[in-house]
Amino acid sequence: MCSYPLVSICIPVYNAGEFITPLLRCLQSNIYPNTEIIISDDASQDGSLKLLEAANLPNCRIFTHARYGLVGNWNFCISQAQGKYVKFLFQDDAIAPNCITKMVELAEQDEEIALVFCPRRLVFDRSIDANFIKGMQDLHQRWTGLKPIQSGLSLLKDPNFLKPPYNKIGEPTNVLIRREVFQQIGLFDPAFKQLCDLEMWLRIMADYKVGFVDEELATFRIHGEQTTNRNLQGDRIATLFEIYKVWLKIIFNKTYHSLPKDLRQNLRQELIKILLIKGAKSIILLRWYQAQRVKELLTEALVTKLELASDE
Repeated sequence: MCSYPLVSICIPVYNAGEFITPLLRCLQSNIYPNTEIIISDDASQDGSLKLLEAANLPNCRIFTHARYGLVGNWNFCISQAQGKYVKFLFQDDAIAPNCITKMVELAEQDEEIALVFCPRRLVFDRSIDANFIKGMQDLHQRWTGLKPIQSGLSLLKDPNFLKPPYNKIGEPTNVLIRREVFQQIGLFDPAFKQLCDLEMWLRIMADYKVGFVDEELATFRIHGEQTTNRNLQGDRIATLFEIYKVWLKIIFNKTYHSLPKDLRQNLRQELIKILLIKGAKSIILLRWYQAQRVKELLTEALVTKLELASDE
């Protein structure tokens, strides 16, 4: 690269004490020469803030505030970022020393690229369910025709798009985003508790190009105290059903009206088919709670459709 555009490394933090030391090592090993570090502490109560302040990181701004929650803290980080690109680094994850360099090099090849992602290595506790881990491995291999640079729309039309795992991009730690994109399509949607990242990737893919670096440049840690696992253990059905809420937003929300009608129609038919099948199975198996959730989603779909029709 002839120049090195500023990259904002955004680190949302909450009770990160046990991860501070490896996090600092990760930041110190980064070889990209032009970064700012945005640390947003979400009212931690374990001394995380003092440890981060004592590290005296260069080009670093540390913010503390009332408890915003996961999505709110992500969005606050973005609001403070000044770089051309945003690179999230979660407190318990890691990126390779050349991660940012590799991603920026690709992003700079085409100004229409809004998102660059890469494979990530999984690190997990033995207590984590093996089937859960299996479903999260090698996400990039679930696409049928992944290229270094391609339109996001081509990925939304991929034959495997509607097949699990539904998030074939990954988590924010293995993604680089052009910051101006947030000004165009908005921030992460707090309506989603578990799949706010997936919904953002889909929003980006609807209007921009996507870049892929075929190198394992990030590490995603899965552990018992992680928000992902707490959500799954707290209300597994609600978490799993969020994917259908994502589909509902694609089908009915005006944010996605630039998508081809045939793609939206296919999504609509697939969603209705899946919900009807799940509803019938839930009733047969006497899973009344799950059946009620299906009913709520179908009702939400109908209400949303009627609201959009009245707006038009």
